Amino acid sequence: MATQKDKEKKTILTVFVEGDTEVDFYKKMIASIRQKLGKGKCNVEIKNVKGVGNYQSKVCRIFENSVKKKYPGYNYIVVLCYDTDVFQYSRKPPVDWNAVIKALSDKGADKIEQIRAEKSIEDWFLLDSAGLKRFLKLPAKTSISAYKGQKGLVQLFQKANKSYIKGVQCKGLVDALDMEKIFPHICGEIHILCDTMGMNCSELNEHCKL
Repeated sequence: MATQKDKEKKTILTVFVEGDTEVDFYKKMIASIRQKLGKGKCNVEIKNVKGVGNYQSKVCRIFENSVKKKYPGYNYIVVLCYDTDVFQYSRKPPVDWNAVIKALSDKGADKIEQIRAEKSIEDWFLLDSAGLKRFLKLPAKTSISAYKGQKGLVQLFQKANKSYIKGVQCKGLVDALDMEKIFPHICGEIHILCDTMGMNCSELNEHCKL
């Protein structure tokens, strides 16, 4: 149970993501939440581990050497963001999440949560079909409902004679997306961000059903 002293501490929310595109997306998401709040009740740092397989080797080092040194004595909330597609059928998953969580806890993290994109963050991008079609300069009547996940986004980009590479920054892609069209569908996954920043997730969008 949190003590009164703990409640008086400032909070730093550290969001670990897999790649450059994810950095852009989470920055925009957090900016949208802040805009709705008017202000946030915590600091936020987004850290790129550059690939889901690097979670085990990098997060503790980044947490200790970057976050804790910059925010000494804070209440440390850590969120691990990743796609679930690489874990679905793997007999030996690339990350032992229990080990990562324990290691972060041992290093001083007060609360550790996970945001799992079902099945990949590309599925979140595809929720704003109009924004994607504008970005790719595809006709508005183009149907993209059959395109799913990373593979689907790659195929959609190919349709527009463009390339999409997982984790590599795609200039203009995230800017083209309308967060208001995406939020209602992902509230269940991102509620820890809203809660930590001081917003009841139901306030994020009138269609959220949490």
